[in-house]
Amino acid sequence: MSGGLVAALIGLAVIDSLNLSTIAVVILILLTVQRPVPTGWVYAAGAAVAFFGLTMLVYFGASFAGTLVDDLATWMRRIIFLGFGILFVVFGVRRFRTRERRGYPLLRWVNPATAFPLGVVATVADLPNAFPMFFAVERLIDAEVSAPTAVAALAAYTVIYAVPTVIALVLGVLFKDRPRERFREVYARLTTGEVKASRKMATLHFALAAGCFAVALFFV
Repeated sequence: MSGGLVAALIGLAVIDSLNLSTIAVVILILLTVQRPVPTGWVYAAGAAVAFFGLTMLVYFGASFAGTLVDDLATWMRRIIFLGFGILFVVFGVRRFRTRERRGYPLLRWVNPATAFPLGVVATVADLPNAFPMFFAVERLIDAEVSAPTAVAALAAYTVIYAVPTVIALVLGVLFKDRPRERFREVYARLTTGEVKASRKMATLHFALAAGCFAVALFFV
């Protein structure tokens, strides 16, 4: 593996690690469940195992596809940019009216026994947002890296992916109430009050949507 490939994989893994949905669930666990620490660690383990399993599925599936990889990667890019374009259109339409923010409390059944499958399901459901992982697999296949080396690289990729989640859990364990109070403040700020209507923000979202559609149609 070249230094450029390693740097590219690290960069993609860092982007993938900034997964707000996974981090948000961990914060909710720290704030709402009766046994937050073991529940949080078990959830993180489930998410990491599921993510690594998905990388293996994508890697070996793409390797098996052989010559279809290039077409698969191209269409994956188009689907991603089209998806982002549609998402920005939805965001733009929503900014034309004032709406109340809503919280998303965890259900009472979330505990150390159920956190692992919850992490698996949440990670699988969030697969469309893991587009950097698809690019990482494409890079490994294009570089003709051997399968054992690719598996090791994707295992390291998964470790980097899990770092922000682990940091949130470690802060919750080491400092107990202090980070949880900060998490609670951030959560309250994001889930209470109102989102004011804004034509400027709506226009910005529509412009971003147009850019995504242009990239999907003309540059991918």
